[in-house]
Amino acid sequence: MTKPFIHLRCLSSYSLSESTLKIKKLVNLAKKNNMPALAITDNNNMFGVFEFSQECVNNNIQPIIGTSINLIDVQLKNTISQLSFLVKNEIGYKNLIYLSSLSYLNKNRDLGISIADIEGHTEGLFCFLGGEFNPLLILHNQNKQTDDFINTLKKLFKNNLLFELQRINDSNIDSFEDYLIEKSYKFNIPLIGTNNIKFGEVDEFSAHDALLCVAQKTTINSGNRKTSNNQIAFKSNEQMIDIFSDIPEIVENNFNVAISCSYYPKEVLPKLPKFKNNLNLSESDLLIKIASNGLDKKIIENKILQKKNYKERLNYEIEIINKMGFAGYFLIVSDFVNWAKKNYIPVGPGRGSGAGSVAAWSLGITDLDPIKYSLLFERFLNPERISMPDFDIDFCQIRRDEVIEYVNKKYGRDSVAHIITFGTLASRAAVRDIGRVLEVPYGEVDSFAKLIPFNPGSPLTLAESIKSEKSLRDIINTDESLSNVVDISLKLEGVHRHASTHAAGVVIGDTSLSNIVPLYKDPNTETNATQFSMKYVEKAGLVKFDFLGLTTLSIINECVNLIKNEIHDFALQNIPLDDSKTFQQLSRGSAVGVFQLESNGMSSVLKQLQPDKFEEIIAVVALFRPGPMDNIPSFCNRKHGREEINYIHPILKDVLKETYGIIVYQEQVMQIAQVLSNYSLGEADLLRRAMGKKIQKEMDDQKNRFIEGAIKNDISEKEASKIFDLVDKFAGYGFNKSHAAGYALISYQTAYLKANFPHEFMTATLNFSIDRTDKIISLKQELEKLEIPFLKPDINFSKEKFTIEKDNSKKSIRFGLSAIKGVGSKSIKSVVSVRDQKGKFISIIDFLKRVDAEVINKRQLEKLIQSGSFDSTEKNRSKLYYNVPQFVNLFGSNNSQSNQNLLFEEEEISFEDKNLFNQKISTWTSSDTLNNELEVVGFYFSDHPLKHYPQKFFEIQNISFFKDMDLNENAKKIRLCGSVLDIKERSNKDGRKYAFVTVSEVNAQYELSIFSENLSKFRYLLKEGNLLIFDIDIILNNNDPRFVIRMIKRLESEFNNLEKKIDIFIEPDQLIEYKDILFSKKNNLKSKISIFMNINNKLINFNSNSKYSLTSYKQLDMLKNSKKLDYNIDIS
Repeated sequence: MTKPFIHLRCLSSYSLSESTLKIKKLVNLAKKNNMPALAITDNNNMFGVFEFSQECVNNNIQPIIGTSINLIDVQLKNTISQLSFLVKNEIGYKNLIYLSSLSYLNKNRDLGISIADIEGHTEGLFCFLGGEFNPLLILHNQNKQTDDFINTLKKLFKNNLLFELQRINDSNIDSFEDYLIEKSYKFNIPLIGTNNIKFGEVDEFSAHDALLCVAQKTTINSGNRKTSNNQIAFKSNEQMIDIFSDIPEIVENNFNVAISCSYYPKEVLPKLPKFKNNLNLSESDLLIKIASNGLDKKIIENKILQKKNYKERLNYEIEIINKMGFAGYFLIVSDFVNWAKKNYIPVGPGRGSGAGSVAAWSLGITDLDPIKYSLLFERFLNPERISMPDFDIDFCQIRRDEVIEYVNKKYGRDSVAHIITFGTLASRAAVRDIGRVLEVPYGEVDSFAKLIPFNPGSPLTLAESIKSEKSLRDIINTDESLSNVVDISLKLEGVHRHASTHAAGVVIGDTSLSNIVPLYKDPNTETNATQFSMKYVEKAGLVKFDFLGLTTLSIINECVNLIKNEIHDFALQNIPLDDSKTFQQLSRGSAVGVFQLESNGMSSVLKQLQPDKFEEIIAVVALFRPGPMDNIPSFCNRKHGREEINYIHPILKDVLKETYGIIVYQEQVMQIAQVLSNYSLGEADLLRRAMGKKIQKEMDDQKNRFIEGAIKNDISEKEASKIFDLVDKFAGYGFNKSHAAGYALISYQTAYLKANFPHEFMTATLNFSIDRTDKIISLKQELEKLEIPFLKPDINFSKEKFTIEKDNSKKSIRFGLSAIKGVGSKSIKSVVSVRDQKGKFISIIDFLKRVDAEVINKRQLEKLIQSGSFDSTEKNRSKLYYNVPQFVNLFGSNNSQSNQNLLFEEEEISFEDKNLFNQKISTWTSSDTLNNELEVVGFYFSDHPLKHYPQKFFEIQNISFFKDMDLNENAKKIRLCGSVLDIKERSNKDGRKYAFVTVSEVNAQYELSIFSENLSKFRYLLKEGNLLIFDIDIILNNNDPRFVIRMIKRLESEFNNLEKKIDIFIEPDQLIEYKDILFSKKNNLKSKISIFMNINNKLINFNSNSKYSLTSYKQLDMLKNSKKLDYNIDIS
């Protein structure tokens, strides 16, 4: 019987940008071709070997584990060589992960290994040489003899050294074949055959070729690029036997190699590192000691009277933790969390189900009293459901890395690593990349890509997008070039594109990690990482610890530090959880900047609920999600007595009283089973999980158990069945109360700080949005609502970040210079340092002399001027701006000699010197000034463009001002106007686009919504800085208005199209003084200006006959207000 051909060289898409074959597809091809075994040999990595092993086993295929690694001993300038390895047994697997890890972790050299590295790590490995990266081929092409090299490898690998033949129509490989066969027979080295597989079916050749173009950043028609080979598809058993029919031993050798390769990685139980201590106590005893001492402190600090309840609960938990072997895990987490706290690194109060543990609370891992808030330990660690506990810890975003560094030092860098992540080619990216490769015009590709629905929460595949969007199908059916783009994109979508490291996920091993998993070094961060992704690193037996970065903790910390400038003994942990000011603020829906509560929808819920206790914040956090959200109206109505409270059964009142009879939490499901049907909490957790999974057999068993227990409590079978079904319905929506409580505490803390220390809170929040103009725009709007003055940027008062300024007892917030677009924090730090050392800058020249030219360049100087930052030294921004080239010429870093000469001149340089600086520069128009501010700051500081239109215009256009709106239930439509500050486009679950538009009017900012059809229709008008008129539909939801755009018009066009008759009454001397700022010589057929002057007690009318235009209605209003003139305007 003919032996089957076994493919021993296959590259999956984990050979980044080299192969189109995802693991699942590769294994399916082997299964389709009835191949009993298959190898994976990705280039320079073992990223996919665990996934590959599991996929093969699930399909009854023997996995053969391998990789190819660069050999640094044999290489040319632009040519690498490789050795390829296959794993025979467990020793071989450990040797291979060692060599693969070493190829990345060796410092000060290129990716790869040397012959010296291999020595001592060859047992259990096949090594084979062949293909385009065969070191023998490179040596031969250099006219170097190869026998010594072969003998060296033969000595290392003995009978496990193989030579590989490939017959893939590659001239370099083909011309070397006879030489390789000759050496094979001379040194008695077996020959194997491969096909260097990099894609599946033959029709995927074009897709693979395009992928290579993407990797090389070239196009399909580029002459100087690496191209694909149509012979490296996945070939059948028959095809491969035919290819090597002249050397039948190859098929035999491949088969024998496969039989010898019997090891592959399997899922194992997690193994924790030992937690060392100086007390010579076991981990179990140490946990008891530390937790008991910790609880005693908590009892004193929190003035707890029911000590017995707490101690019994702790003993119960400790017994379970020790019995399950997780004492070390709790100690490790406790150690790094408490180290962070001792070093003043903010740590979250608790996240996930871990907040339900009294042991965790006693150890300092969490900050919420689980008994006080009815949080359940079994939701976290269930003795009847063996699984690893999982603490997700939130740290201050900017100091998280310090904690990870502490862990590295404590457990050793060899035993700690981040977890690798992989970026894949998503649908939009695939279309854009392939469009570029196929040289389709960018505009066409970009327009097409934008039609692909984008929903990060529930992304659609390209095929699903095409199915759901008729516009995509229409283009594909009528445009051949884009149709080709889509055909290839469909084949490449989802392939692995790049590797990086998970910012939060860290594993800690009980030995060097390279004994357990292959390691990788991120070239961008120099961080050690596992080569397996999160899913497979845990299956390999490593325990993951999540060091999550939460910016809100950083904001809270900065806010507290600002408060301590005035209240030195302020401590966040001492704030009351029943502060009336905080709840009043939340009840108004004023939650911008408040953690988890700041969305428009949540603001509406808060106004409905009118929360007045912390437990209601927990409930809101849990309810505000799809599904549970449906219960929010009932929750609010029951609280306010508008709806009767139903506890399902009287026996459940204590369980459901806190949530007004509504099942909000998973813990309540567990408690219902405990109270009603005598479940243990461990059993109840299994019930909760069963209800979540909806597995019918499991549900039937649980229902019978539930009813039997209820009958023992004198509840009828019918009623018990009804209650079970009701609980089951809610259980699918139930939220983890422990997680909700932990996050609700952060929500409350931020709300408290905002309500009681608004200046400090808003300053801290602004500082952590300093590089996000859209966020600063939103926060500016909130400052207006809070009536906090927001001061413009100023080179003499602003610092790098936003700061609080005090004028007597009145506080305001000063704009931070680093928030100006294109300036940068490093430069501003230097500027502020110079100012702090020698005082304020008295002029632009003083600034340029004192600040090093290498600190502030031409572009940065222009941005500072545009923002108005130099107004305190020179009011004429235009004059400053247009003299910047001369500033650079005189003071720039390239003119150090001339700069030195200037410094030593006896005569002081003046900006008014017409010989040095251009003085004949008119002041920017108000419009220019505002546009410049908008460009670099993101909004207007000095003025507002709407001020330059007469009030009469807004009246005849029926335009309302947002700040003055009086909304009632009869309000259905309104007309608004303003300048567009920001547009945020989103996609709904169906992929249809909508947007939120932030609009600025004179004394307010507001947000409008626009939906798919109108967004497409008016997108061309929705540009930052455009002055627009909006016709709005008002949609009221529980008295919370939503403003939806129905129509958009350009404000300037509407104004210019109107007939205007302006009568100005002014004295002759005033006309002479103000004519240049009021009028310009410009025909305006739509404006008729009449000037009336009192000459010799006679009112004389001077008609301009449309030869002049009014330059500024704002100036007209200002002169009228200062009684310099009077005017009437008639608009029609």
